[in-house]
Amino acid sequence: MEQQISATTAWIYSVLFAYLPYVAFGIFIAGLIWRIRHANPTIQALSTQFLSNDKMIKWGSPLFHFAVIGVFFGHIFGLLAPEPLYIWLMSNETKRLLAIIMGGAAGIVAFAGITLMMIRRFSNERVSVRSSFADKAIVVLIFVQILTGLLGTYVTSQSPLEAYMTIDHWAQGLFIFKPDSWIHLLDTSLIHKIHILLGFLIVIVFPFTMLMHMVATPIQYLFRPNKVINNGSL
Repeated sequence: MEQQISATTAWIYSVLFAYLPYVAFGIFIAGLIWRIRHANPTIQALSTQFLSNDKMIKWGSPLFHFAVIGVFFGHIFGLLAPEPLYIWLMSNETKRLLAIIMGGAAGIVAFAGITLMMIRRFSNERVSVRSSFADKAIVVLIFVQILTGLLGTYVTSQSPLEAYMTIDHWAQGLFIFKPDSWIHLLDTSLIHKIHILLGFLIVIVFPFTMLMHMVATPIQYLFRPNKVINNGSL
């Protein structure tokens, strides 16, 4: 049965879920290049000052960063892996179950980590005073994004397989530049749509925030020992 779509609905969905993704990643790439070429000292400062010796960041930061790596690659495989690539190994239902279990577990760990980091940023007077509005806003944004991801995982667990696969079809349609891929999201849950849009917002602001340290020096950041610092950066 064909679904009747108004011109206004089609326009809104095409802007948010067909054009915005390309705009977001275009800004991300341009911002990344500009930041690395023209603001490298700032990146280094962010990465070298990211850790502190207080317990909240000592636990929160590793929990968040390692879990986010798992979440990131889980999203890449879950959304972009074409069916012929994995169907010989697992069914779509198994893939969905893995997304719920492993994605949910990684999301819970990331949520615990970002919660500790957010509490520290707002409750530690020294850190709060020295944090910019952007520093605080990005932490809150990531907190909300992970929360919507967890809620979306629960919704997925209660939904039929077809609902799970529609998001894959949308993402893979974008990847091969299909302009009408937004149609797959018409019946997707509101929480999934919010999660997707917040993701694009994070992609847009990423190069202009302290998140740049995750690109600039990920290996040194993850494996070097904690350093005592005198300012309030994370």
